[in-house]
Amino acid sequence: SVKKAGQSFQTLGKSLTLAITAPVTALGVSMTKLAIDAEETSQKFNVVFRDVADAARMASRDLSVNFALASDQSERLLGNTGDLLTGFGFTQDAALKLSVETNKLAADLASFANVEGGTVRASEALTKAILGETESAKALGIVIRQDTKEFKDQVQQLMISENVTLQQAKAINILRIATEQSKNAIGDFQRSINSTANQTRIFWTNIQEIRLEIGKRLIPV
Repeated sequence: SVKKAGQSFQTLGKSLTLAITAPVTALGVSMTKLAIDAEETSQKFNVVFRDVADAARMASRDLSVNFALASDQSERLLGNTGDLLTGFGFTQDAALKLSVETNKLAADLASFANVEGGTVRASEALTKAILGETESAKALGIVIRQDTKEFKDQVQQLMISENVTLQQAKAINILRIATEQSKNAIGDFQRSINSTANQTRIFWTNIQEIRLEIGKRLIPV
């Protein structure tokens, strides 16, 4: 009887391991990794905007709340764009402003055109565009011709009026043109916030925040 009971308990133990312990462990590992990645993202964000930390945190929260982005996603998008812009010689304050404009436009374009990959994909395309790789913006319905006289004249005017370098003036002008060509998309996320697509984005953002919070608590364990 003892032997049979022992075998039954072993079978039960294996079943519980497969059905409960293993999935829960895998989920815990996944959430912990998410939290660790978020810590790395936050460190980069804090370094990129170290001299305008308070304004950067407010901007990140605003982007997260108003465009259905998890907190780590908003920091990642702003940090990535800002890092590239400061590399172009922009001050941290100017880089933050341009990063916010770029990623808000990306969120609206993702909502308006239902871009595959969402705001993250649109942000990557716009960031490449303002750095000169404008081919990527065509997927968002934005066409920028840098070889026209009009574009070159606009850049020259910006260099004088804003006291910026050639590369900085190009970046500012490209974002300005992208915004002008996206008039119909601007504000679309808030206009269509009750749509199934955007409600789904909000739902998964909330799930992401829960996973992130649990992951943070699991890190010490």
